[in-house]
Amino acid sequence: MIKVKWENNQIPEDTKLPSGWVFFYFKKEDLILWCGFTPNIRQRLNNIRRKVEQDESFRDASLAAEYIEIEPYARSVEALFHYKVFVQEYNPPFQDITAPWKEYVYLALDAYRFPFITIQSDTNSDWTYAGPWRSRFFLMDIMDSLSRILKLPFCETSYYPCEKLDKGICRGYCEALDEEGEVEDQEELNKLESLLWEAYLHPDNGILEMLTKEKDKYFNDLEFDKEDLINGEVENFAKYRDWLKFLYLTKSLSYQSEDFGVENGLLSWCKFKDKIYKFPLEQLYYRPNEQLAINLNKTDEARLLYEYYIQHNKG
Repeated sequence: MIKVKWENNQIPEDTKLPSGWVFFYFKKEDLILWCGFTPNIRQRLNNIRRKVEQDESFRDASLAAEYIEIEPYARSVEALFHYKVFVQEYNPPFQDITAPWKEYVYLALDAYRFPFITIQSDTNSDWTYAGPWRSRFFLMDIMDSLSRILKLPFCETSYYPCEKLDKGICRGYCEALDEEGEVEDQEELNKLESLLWEAYLHPDNGILEMLTKEKDKYFNDLEFDKEDLINGEVENFAKYRDWLKFLYLTKSLSYQSEDFGVENGLLSWCKFKDKIYKFPLEQLYYRPNEQLAINLNKTDEARLLYEYYIQHNKG
């Protein structure tokens, strides 16, 4: 274990931190406050400092800590093992308060309700949900790009129609609704539903390939400024496709390795420090509109186990 002083939400400037996957916990004297796992401990500490400025309860938890203990691991799953065992044994008091998934969000679609596509913090309504996603701003970038490429709704006002229709950057699907939000043009909104589902919920919809082809054309024509502009979109849609594929597979992902097992995307058992630990898997029920949605607090674990599976089953 590497022990690092934590005072006033800071570590000493000359502190050398390990690279790669680590398990870590914050502590005050002999009391363990909260723990986590991450592939980038320096970035995680920067995020913690940012949250301290925004969240009073998070600030209280951070100010209570006196030092951090960090354990590097060669494999991502080993950091997860340590985390799962640690939480099960110690149940740290600030664990839920400091959880990174509190900021994760869902993409919500409904072609028959304004604003047709939105970002929500839960799945409690009757929209069609996908997620969660780790960044609200990433989703907004995707929505903005698709509104430009396919003229799909990206409504930034509470009223409709807005100036986007006058500027020709939106097809005005909102005109298929009356002033009370009731459907007036069923056929038009049926068309919108097909477009939304194809653009947002189908990983292999061709949008990434189209953007990549456009990027390559700019490069071949020596239009490097235009290539730079579209490069960010190519990267975003590659990440979006990858995450969508994760959402499609994770709930049914089950496999066994030498020292751990996965059931329905989550860790069911592991061998840690020569001892076998079992983790009871709660029965999760998802509604039909949550087929591409998983619980916020399971996201990081599910993603790590998905990445490990893909990495070790490449052919």
